[in-house]
Amino acid sequence: MRCHLCLNISRQFLCENCLNTILIPNPSKRVLDSGLIVYAAYNYLDIKKFLHTKHTYYGAKIFAQLTKHGLLPLVKELTYKGIYSLPIDDHTRSGYSHSAIIARELRDVLKPLYGKLRAKNKIRYSGQNLHVREKNQRDFIFTCKKKLDVVLIDDIVTTGNTLNEANITCKKNDVNVLFAITIANTR
Repeated sequence: MRCHLCLNISRQFLCENCLNTILIPNPSKRVLDSGLIVYAAYNYLDIKKFLHTKHTYYGAKIFAQLTKHGLLPLVKELTYKGIYSLPIDDHTRSGYSHSAIIARELRDVLKPLYGKLRAKNKIRYSGQNLHVREKNQRDFIFTCKKKLDVVLIDDIVTTGNTLNEANITCKKNDVNVLFAITIANTR
């Protein structure tokens, strides 16, 4: 197979050379209006091309590589033992769940809680404006034990509505959200 950036022969969809020279993580910290802190490994515009692979058969592999390369070192710095990762709405669409892929790649640092935070509203926000996002809340259902320390996981933070709504749902269910992590931040 060939690297999707340089087109050289590679065992992965992104070769080591491109990961280490072109796709250098640019960690950022963003505080949402609700006070929730969101850490991201990359700027959205820097990896937009790869984030748009999320509805393709090879998107899962690219998301896994971006997580290992960009998020894993960041999460190792920010966490301690006994913390759980809570992928947001990890329902399988397009063959896999983006947030579940991220949680799986971070499993050595954060213990994943799969299928515990699901949206009742199945509207897709991809490409939608703020008005549509605010009008159609996710309406999350939380199904897990209480009194946990968790890190929320999503692929991209745009407006922050999804992360804020997930944070509110967790608080209502007596779950302590330490912060959220995403692969990319749009700001």
